[in-house]
Formats: sequence, C-alpha cells, structure tokens
Amino acid sequence: MDLELYKIFCEVVKYKNISKTAESMFISQSAITQSIQKLESILGGKVFYRNKNGVELTEEGRNLYEYVKDCIEKMSNAENIFSTYVNLEKGKVRIGGGNSLVSNLILDAVIRYIEIYPKIEISINSGITDVLIQKLANGELDMVVLNLPFTSKKYANVEFIPLKQTSYCFYTSKKYAKENNIKDLKDIINCNLILPKLPSIKRKILDDFCTENGIELKGKYEISSSSIIKKMVLKNIGVGFSNVSNIEDIKDEINIIKEIKSKNSMEGIAVLKKSMCSKATIELVNEIKEQYNV
Repeated sequence: MDLELYKIFCEVVKYKNISKTAESMFISQSAITQSIQKLESILGGKVFYRNKNGVELTEEGRNLYEYVKDCIEKMSNAENIFSTYVNLEKGKVRIGGGNSLVSNLILDAVIRYIEIYPKIEISINSGITDVLIQKLANGELDMVVLNLPFTSKKYANVEFIPLKQTSYCFYTSKKYAKENNIKDLKDIINCNLILPKLPSIKRKILDDFCTENGIELKGKYEISSSSIIKKMVLKNIGVGFSNVSNIEDIKDEINIIKEIKSKNSMEGIAVLKKSMCSKATIELVNEIKEQYNV
C-alpha cells in the first residue's frame, strides 16, 4: 500500500481537520479527502467520522493509528537522517595512504573541505597500498592516496584518479655525501642503500630504471615507509630513494644525487565507483580534483 496514504492519515489525526492538514502539507483539501477515501476503500472501513469541528477517529481508526504512528515516525526520522547525510550535515570520509603522500598530495584540499563541511568526520590511516586498496574494495575505506600505476590486482568497483606526475630521486644527507665523496649516481654503488620494499610502485620504478641503465643496486636496508627512509638518511646512515615531493621539507639538509622521471609515474587517489560513493566522499573528491584541475 502507498506509504503516503498513511502519512496523510497520521497528519489528519494530528490536526483533526482536513483544511489544516492540507495547509500543513502544502496540498489541496480535495487531495487530502481523496487520499483518506482511498485508504478507507483499501481497508474496507471508515477511519474518520466528521463532526462540527473537523474529523475524529472511528474505533477502527484508533486501533489502526496505534499500530501505524510509530512506523510513520520512524520513517520520518529515517528521512531526516538521510537528508543530513545528503546535505553534508553529517557523514564520514575514511582515507588510507602513506603519511607523506597524504600530507603532500591532498592535505590542503582536506583542510578546505573541513572548513566548508565542519560536521563531516575525517579519519586517516596509513598502511601498505595493496592492503588499503583491498579495504577500499571491501567498503572499509572511502579513499586511498597512492602512487600510480597500481598494477597488483584489478578491482571492478575501484576507480583510480591520477592527479600529478611524480619524480623520484636518490638522496642523502650532506654529511654522508661529503664523507663518502658522492657526486653522481656511480658513486653510490658501494654505499649503504636504503631502498623501498617490493611490491611498492617506488621499488618498481627503481628496478625499471636500473634495468634500463644496466645498473645493479642492492639495498642494505629495505623499508616500506618513506618517512622511516627519510629519518635514516638524516641520521647519515646511507642513500635513500623516494618521491621528490616527500622530501621537500628537508631539501636544505640533503643532496639530491639523481632525479628520475617516468611519464607513467603519477600520484593520485583511488575511490569506489561514483554510484557507490557517499555524498561526503564525492564532494571531497571534487575538492581534490579542482586543486589539480583534473
């Protein structure tokens, strides 16, 4: 049965008057009357009788109302809650990604978003990209910030959005460079190399570069975290490999030995297909894309 009939029924009970009900619902009196008549026809009995002030419930109508009122109230509450999410008065966006990548790539957009929609909750979690993408596909995250291309596994429900081209580099502290007389790439072969672990995109870019240039590099330390590599480099432990954007904050303390560019290397985000995204996530994606003119 049409739920709207019961909504109108409950409103008439509330006002005990057809004209007042019509006024409150912004519809005509005839529409209210026709709805009540249709409901009575479906139920096979009268729910109201008329009096000099308006209408009153029949005995059958009172029994019906006792069962219906809570359902209609719950439906109204559900609709109101739904509206708060649609209007971004409530919601949550769960983001996954490396701390440095999140900070350098999307943090400015996230801060602007928070200023526009202060009631939306934001959570940011770090982790291995493969694991984060699996969580995204499972609905446990709303967005993943990552290096592209992502080639580990295909997910039919995940969309990858490139934002900007990535440059990578070998870098070391000024002290380590001086002590080991490092001036160019050939000088690092016998140094302590602090390299990203497989199967990360950074490591794949590095391995492809070495293959193309006939270079063999063996990492003494293999680290999955860019921030840990950065700290080890600053402690004069060796030569690191990272996104150039990840080391912008320490550029005065290091020497960049060799910068590597690949046309296929991008930094970007992954989200569920638009039809599966929450309104809160869609608006954050739009804010991020606007920053990069995507």
